[in-house]
Formats: sequence, structure tokens, C-alpha cells
Amino acid sequence: MSPLNSTASSQSAVWTYSRFFFQAVLVIGLVGIVLLNTVPLDVASSTRWMLAACHAALAGAALLALLADPRPVATQQAVLFGVAVLAVLTTGFDTGVLKAGLRSPVLGFCGLVVFSTGAILGTRHAVALALVAIVQSGVLAWAEARGLIGDPLAPTPLALALLVQILLAVCAGAAGAQIARILRRQERQTLEREQHIRALLSIAADWYWEQDRAFRFTHVSHASDTGGTRSLWDITDMGLSAEQLDAYRADLESHRPFNGLRARRRDDQGRWRTISLSGQPRFDITGTFIGYWGVARDVTHEVRAERAVVASETRYRELFARSPSPLFLHRRGVVFDGNDAAARLFGFQSAAAMNGFQIVGLFGGGNRDRVTQRLARLDQMSVGEGLDVGDFQIRSLDGRTLTVQATAVRVDTSSGPANLSILFDITARKAAEAALRRSEALLSHLFATSPDCITLTEMETGRYAMVNPAFCRLTEFSAEEVLGKTSLDIKLWRDLEDRSRLVAGVAATGTVTDMPATINTKSGGVVSMLVSAGRFVMDERDYLVINARDVTQTERTRLQHTAILERASIGIAFTRERRFVQTNPFFERMFGWEPGTLLGQSGRVVWADEADYEEIGRLASPLLSVGLPFEVERRMRRLDGSEFWCRMLAQAIDRDAPGPGGTIWITEDVTERKRLDEALAAARDAAEAASQAKSAFLANTSHEIRTPLNGLLGLARLATLPHLTDARRQQYLEQVLDCAQSLADIMSDILDVSKIEAGKFTLDDAPFDLRQALQAVHHAYASLAEVKGLALELSIAPTVPPIVRGDPVRVRQILSNFITNALKFTDRGQVRIEATLAASGAVRLTVSDTGPGIAGSIQQRLFQPFVGNPDNGVVGFRPG
Repeated sequence: MSPLNSTASSQSAVWTYSRFFFQAVLVIGLVGIVLLNTVPLDVASSTRWMLAACHAALAGAALLALLADPRPVATQQAVLFGVAVLAVLTTGFDTGVLKAGLRSPVLGFCGLVVFSTGAILGTRHAVALALVAIVQSGVLAWAEARGLIGDPLAPTPLALALLVQILLAVCAGAAGAQIARILRRQERQTLEREQHIRALLSIAADWYWEQDRAFRFTHVSHASDTGGTRSLWDITDMGLSAEQLDAYRADLESHRPFNGLRARRRDDQGRWRTISLSGQPRFDITGTFIGYWGVARDVTHEVRAERAVVASETRYRELFARSPSPLFLHRRGVVFDGNDAAARLFGFQSAAAMNGFQIVGLFGGGNRDRVTQRLARLDQMSVGEGLDVGDFQIRSLDGRTLTVQATAVRVDTSSGPANLSILFDITARKAAEAALRRSEALLSHLFATSPDCITLTEMETGRYAMVNPAFCRLTEFSAEEVLGKTSLDIKLWRDLEDRSRLVAGVAATGTVTDMPATINTKSGGVVSMLVSAGRFVMDERDYLVINARDVTQTERTRLQHTAILERASIGIAFTRERRFVQTNPFFERMFGWEPGTLLGQSGRVVWADEADYEEIGRLASPLLSVGLPFEVERRMRRLDGSEFWCRMLAQAIDRDAPGPGGTIWITEDVTERKRLDEALAAARDAAEAASQAKSAFLANTSHEIRTPLNGLLGLARLATLPHLTDARRQQYLEQVLDCAQSLADIMSDILDVSKIEAGKFTLDDAPFDLRQALQAVHHAYASLAEVKGLALELSIAPTVPPIVRGDPVRVRQILSNFITNALKFTDRGQVRIEATLAASGAVRLTVSDTGPGIAGSIQQRLFQPFVGNPDNGVVGFRPG
């Protein structure tokens, strides 16, 4: 039921009571008229009829008001109140005309009217009408007191009669108002019950339906299609799956009640709606199944709301899980859900590991009591209320000390109210703020204690906003004399051109670095400065900060150093990052460069080649980095490409940083000295070579003499043996002659000392008979081999030419050395002398034996002068 219909129902009930009471009033009024007309009074007949006519007119007016039933209700109330006022006034008028006075029983009718009107219209109208009755009683009392009406001999006093009438009016009005309140309360209760029942009905169902025992719809309320005899199984657009339809059919066929079955149907506009069906089986008085009846509700909005809740819950979970801010839910300080950000902040391996954790354990010291109090307050709050943001120190499980901002709100969850805490890690911000405070304090301290002059001026006006104590000490101006003025006001610049260059540089690039300038002091002194400036914006205003350093003494020192460099008779260069920064004139002349053209050039331009340049860098850097000097003599290159010898001495200016700090190089042209040293070294080397050649020759000669001499002695011993035949002795004597000839040849070489000292010892190159020389060597050592029981074989290839060129004496000496060693170290078998022709056309001579050979360690020392067998001390060569 709508509110309008409810109001109309309430008004109908009120007016039903109104008609009842006014009918009673009309009846009583008519009875009064009859009584007035029948009681014999001392009043003219015409007056009686006039009063009867007034009462009849009043009754007719009330009857017309009831029959007319005008709208709206306010009009009915006004008409009824007017009729009641007229009834009270006409009753008083009757009493006055009939001269009955306050003691007339007719006045009781006024109380009845007041009561009925109050009961119908309410307290306000009852009070108004009671006042009218009281005023009327007062008027009648006044008239009776003047003797105009009433019976002066009546036994009841006038005052008492007036009091009775007033009490009657008051009581009637109070009773009517009370009745009105009771009626209104009952009407409200009735209306509320009616609205409640209708609301429950509207909530309970949107449709009512019935089915027969064949499950055909026989009735569907509020539907364009009642179904008629349409069977449930004929409906194919219910939106149920096959499984749901089978379960629904099983319930129906088993005559079981069902509830909340959700199906789909199209409404009159063709839109799909979700319907919740509930039904109960029906049985007749004999218990026979006669069908189903039930209700249906349109739950489309509920389904959409459920889906929205699920989507909202999903979004909430996603936001909760993916939020970069640490979030966790807890009750009484125990965590039961949290996101990954909170787990990372607290040092847990995962969000699930936080469940069951007491969050108070993360806080220590005074923070723990504070957190406990906040949690207690939060548990007492209503859903939606929260705590203010607070800063806390926590210590994570992995030992990190963090500063966080925390707030919490009371939320409603599926398991009941809980607390949602939100944390913000402000550790980095706090550290940055602390660093900023330290930086500000440091900058303030540096500004006050810096030995350099620091000023802050406004870009627009050029007025000083700040100056440091160093500026005041240097310029002899106090801060009060400078602030608010410009540099022109205090005549600071010695040369205004310096100021113009500073302003132009700042305007062009925003900064100026190490610009030379001179300023005036208050007493008239002049100070040399290096000025740096930068432009910046603060509080939406442009400022210029200037840093100036007193370089007066430095400038004097620079001029002195410049004079020394220009007049030095050695080359001096200053390099930084391996580039020339400063050179003196002597250095530039030494390397053939025009004055000033070396500045900025790489150091490699003065080196003979790139390899020398890189090598000097590798050699010099370790020494210069530890503060040690570096000295070297190398060939250098002039600009025209010519080279010369240069002696260089380097020293790092800043040994901790030789690259950026720079290096001083002192150079000297030592080409002439180098030439003299090389000449002396060559002479010394020649003398040493001659001495070494002489020593080598003597050592070699002693070895050469020992070899034929050993053979000569051995053959001489053999020749003295008594059992030798003449032929054998003659053979030994011939061999002795050959050894003596070899020894004579060697001695002739020893006598040629001049050749040895000059280092011009040469081999002869003459033709000789190779076959004859080989046979002579074989014949000379055959007897020695025979004595040791060895076979000495000679093999000359047919391709070997008979005549060759060379030094026969040296060939004989070499073969003799090899054959002697072979015979000496061979115990059994043979020694073979072989001559073959190599592919290149040279003759190859080979001495081989069946001896044990030479150890590997000794082979490494072969073909070196005077190497002997360490086992026996015999000097010689031993072929492998």
C-alpha cells in the first residue's frame, strides 16, 4: 500500500467516528428541541418556534455537512468545527432567551458538543471549543447577576453554577482530547500493522502460481500469460541447465518442497529477468496429491548485486594483494590476513606466514605501550571509525629498523568486525629529512665559517640580501653597512669592467667560474679575487650567489713562478690528465713549437712513437702515485719530425691523484752527451771483444792441441811394442807422422797472434781431395779401434765428388774430435764414418757409434765451448 492510500484509509476511519458522534449530537439536539417545545415556559409561542427553527437549521446544516462529504479533509474539519461552535452558541442563546440561566439543564448539551468535537478533531479544536463554552458561561453568569435571566430564588448559588459549567467544559474538552489521542494511536498502530503486512507480502513474492497434478500451470498472478494448460516440461527458456532441470523434476515427481530455485524468463519488454521459485506440494483432505502452489520473486537486481559484490570482493582482494602499501587485518592485535607488501616490510617469507602473528612484537620500548593502547581503542570503535595517523619505530624480523606511519580503521568482514591497518614506510623520507637538516646546519656553518667571501644578492635590484663574516673581514665593511645596498653603492669594484663581465657571464650561461677581478676595501686597499657566481630561484625570486677568494698572495707567487719559468735554462712543463697545461719558452724551443701552441696538446705529440708514449705511462704511474720521482732518458720528437735524446725528471704535484692533480716535467737535451757515451761504449765493447776472442782462441787451441797429442802419444806407445811386425810398426809411424803434421798446423795458428787479437780469425777456402782426407783420418784411428776390439768403418757415397772446397785442416780436426770421443765411449760394436751428398748439394759428414749415447741433461749443453763429460772430465763433443 502506498503512503497516499494509507493516509486515505486513516482519514476514512476518522470520519466514520465523526459521523457517529455528529449523529448523536443531532439526535440530542432534536430531543432538546422537542423538550423545549413541550415544556410550558413563560415565553411567547413565537419565541419558542423561533428557537426550534434555529435548532432545526443547525441540525440541517450538520446533516448537510455529513451528506455533502466535501474534500479535502481540512474543509470537512472546518465545517464540523463551525457547526460545533454554532451548536454551543445556539444552546447558550436558548438558555438566555428562555431566561433559564446557568442552572438550565440545556447547558449540558454544550459539554457533549465539546467532548464529541475534541474526540473527532483533536486537542487543539477541543481547547478552542471549551474556551468558547467557558466564555459563553461567563456571559450568562454576568447576565444572571444583573437579573436579566435566571431565577434569583434558586437554591444553587450563581458562583457555584458558573464553576460547574466551567468544570463541565474543561472536563468535556480534556475527555475529548484524550479520546482523540487514543483513537489516533490505535489508527497509527493499525496503519503500521497494515503497512508491515503489505511490505512483507511485497517482499515475500512478486508472483503467485499454481500447478495441477500433471505439473501444468493453472494460475500465474500478475502475468500476461497465465500458462493455461502449459506443462512445465514445455517451457524451454527457463535458463536452467540439464542437471538443474533434472533435479527440479525429481523434486516435483517426489512431491518434495523446493525453495530458491533460480530460473530465467523474459519480461514484457523482452529483457531477461532472474526469478526465484519456491513451491509446496498440495494434498486434498484424503492426502491425495493435487498439484503444487508457490510464489516467485524477481531477484534480477539481487543477482546483479551479488555479482557486483563478488566483483567488488575480487577487486578488493586484488587491490589488497597488489597494493604497494603494507595492509593487514587483525583482531585484538593478532594478524589473520595481510598482503605481500606487509610481509616484505616485516621480513616474513610470505603473506600467509603473517597469520597468527602478534603485531605488538614488532614494536619495542615506549612504542609497545602506545600501540597496545591504540589497539584497545580500535577494538571499541564502530565499523567505519578509525585512528589518526601516527609515526612508529619498528624492527623487522630480519633485523632492519624502520620508521613507519600507521593508521587503522574498523571494518566489517565476512567473519565479523576486524581492524584494517595501513602502513607507510617513511624510513627513507625520515633519513632524507635528517640529512636535509644536517645539510642545512652544515651549509649555515660553512656560510659563517668559510674563509671565502660569500654574498647573496637580488638579481632584479642587485641589493645584498646576505653576506658572510669573511666578506666583512676582507672588505672592512660591516653587514649593516652592506645589506640593502648594491656593490655600486659601496664602490666595491676596482674596475667596473669586471662587474660587466660577471653580469654578462651569468646572463649567458647562468654561472661564472674563477673569473679574475679586483675589489676595493673600505680603507682604500686593493684585493685580487677569483670570483665564481651562480643564479638560482628561491621563493619565486631570482638571486645571485657569489663566491670570491682572495688570491692576492697567490697572484704574487704566480708572477714570481712565471718569471722563473720564462728565464729557466731547462725545459719545464706542467701536464694534467696527460695534456700540456703550461710550458716554459725553453721547453717549447727544445721541441720546436711556437710559444703557446703546446697548451692543450696531448703528451704523445713529443714522443717518437705511440709505443714509447704508452710504455712511459705504465712505468711512471706507479712511482708518481706514491710520491716518488720518475727519471728516464728516451728519444723524443720535435715538431718537424726530427728526433733527439732527452733526459726527463717527473714529479706529481698531488701524489694521491697524479692524474687530476697534475705532473711537473723537467727536460734536458742530452743528444751530444749520448753520442759521446755511445762512442766510449763502442770502444770499450771492442776491447772487451778482442780480449774475449783471445781467451776463446786459447781455450779452443788447447783443446785442439790435446786431441792430436793424445793420438801421437798413443801411436808412439803402440810402436814400441816388441811383438809388432815391421809392417804394423811402419803403419804406426806413418800415423804418428800424420798426428805430428796436425799438431804442426795447430801450432802455426797459435803463432798468428795478431789475427786473434784483431778478431779476424778466418777459415781457408781451397779445393782439396775429400776422399784422401777421409781415408787418412780412417787410417790414423784404425789401429786405436783395433786395440779396443772395435770396427772402424768408412763409407763414401758414390755421389760425393772427389774434390771439394773448404778448410781441410778444420775438417780433419772436427772428424778427429768426433772419432776420438766415439772410440773412447764405445765398448763394443763399431764406429762408422760416412760421407753423403745432401739435397742442397752440400757434403754431409757423419760419425756414429754403437755406444750408450749421451744423457738428455748433457745433450742440452752440447755445441757450447769446452763442455766435457762430467763423469770423466774429458773435454770434447759427443754426438748423439
